[in-house]
Amino acid sequence: MIRLILILIFMLLAFFFASKDLNISYEKRRLQFIKVCIFLLILQSGLRNWAVGADTYQYFLRFESAKGESWQDLVADILNFEGKDPFYTLFQKFFQLFSSNYQWYLIFVALIFMPALGYFIYKNTTKIRHALLAFIIYMGNFYGFFSITGIRQTISTALLLWSYQYIKERKLLVFTILVLFAGLFHLSALIFFPLYFVAELKRPKLIFRLALFGFPFAMVFKNQLAVFFVRFIDAQDRFGVYSEQYEKGGSYVLTAFHVLLAIWALGLFTKMMSIVPTTYRMYNTFALALFFFPLQWVNPSAGRIAQYFTIVIMIWIPYLLDAASMNQPKRREFLYIITIIFLISATLFAITLDEYKFFWQDMKLPQNYYIY
Repeated sequence: MIRLILILIFMLLAFFFASKDLNISYEKRRLQFIKVCIFLLILQSGLRNWAVGADTYQYFLRFESAKGESWQDLVADILNFEGKDPFYTLFQKFFQLFSSNYQWYLIFVALIFMPALGYFIYKNTTKIRHALLAFIIYMGNFYGFFSITGIRQTISTALLLWSYQYIKERKLLVFTILVLFAGLFHLSALIFFPLYFVAELKRPKLIFRLALFGFPFAMVFKNQLAVFFVRFIDAQDRFGVYSEQYEKGGSYVLTAFHVLLAIWALGLFTKMMSIVPTTYRMYNTFALALFFFPLQWVNPSAGRIAQYFTIVIMIWIPYLLDAASMNQPKRREFLYIITIIFLISATLFAITLDEYKFFWQDMKLPQNYYIY
């Protein structure tokens, strides 16, 4: 229910800040809208019960375990490339210098990720309607991971969201530092590095066609692709499981959505380039998403690799709708309404998959923590 409540609040806020009666510029209204939405997302994520999400309680156990780790051993593990996620444990111990309370830690993590998300949306959209749709897409597609679980990759993704701006500004050094820092939290983030070069390739339509028409082959050779990924980051011991075939993996719904989105976007390519020429980066980014997407059919956890790139749909879909409307306000309004209804309907379906309670409310832990 929290998802739906937040979406409704976002919509009311969008109508409020879009009002011309406010005695401030449109750009300031757009920025304030994004800031208020991000503040609400920080509260939602940071104040969640420890039983919310698949991994929140597991990270609590790690948080408590970190208290018994010595600084010397952690630094030695980092320098010798030993131990499991020694930098993340060191990060927790650094936080514990200020507070040993796990709830404050969840708030701290939300304060890392959500502003990065807001910055990403602000720098890559131009209208309040763009930002509204981006937040609705987030609630439907990414909330279930970044807002309620997966702390290491959430921090890692925050750094990658910041780094996207430096792809646009062609600042390789800053981009590289951010990606390497992200890799310290989750080694898989290193796969984001090639985007610096791929995003700026000047034949996006050809690249996108190759990615789309090559998708069936990527599905066929998905296991070999998984092996390539593991070898690329040189982490067979840590991520070798990513290349092991699960009995059940992948989602027909998500796969169909991404393929249909790609086909639709390809049909709108010429219009997109005429309206916002810089969206070629979004096409190139999603091409990489299509390349890595079949990994989730090998191992659901490996699907997180594509997530680094699929997050671009938050800022890409609004421009696709603008292009599809052919500069006709009524047509654009209709397309936005239909899209929002579709996204809310999909979110309502997802609501049955996760439960939310605040930390002061009672909630049972997920079943995987019980011993029968």
